[in-house]
Amino acid sequence: MNALRGTQPRLLAYLSYMVERLLPMKPILKPTGSIYLHCDPTASHYLKVMMDAIFGHENFRSEITWRRTNSHNDSKGFGQVRDLILSSSKTSARTWNPVYVPHDEK
Repeated sequence: MNALRGTQPRLLAYLSYMVERLLPMKPILKPTGSIYLHCDPTASHYLKVMMDAIFGHENFRSEITWRRTNSHNDSKGFGQVRDLILSSSKTSARTWNPVYVPHDEK
């Protein structure tokens, strides 16, 4: 956090804001509960460390990557066409409810 103070104060403010939101989530989750945090790649690695500190590294479940379909590339580099969802659970006794969606041939 101290490293960001002099170089990226806006990112530090965002991360502080997110910690204030994530800390109260753990006590209100059921022991079988999970949390999913949608973020972009610019802060996901910082947010994962914070979620590990709050929910425990052993309760990290997955980093889900999804690609946006309505974005375009930047002519000066690779375009930002993906976002991330970080998934953690409160305990190892989480509940997983599989979702079945019919396959779309398109």
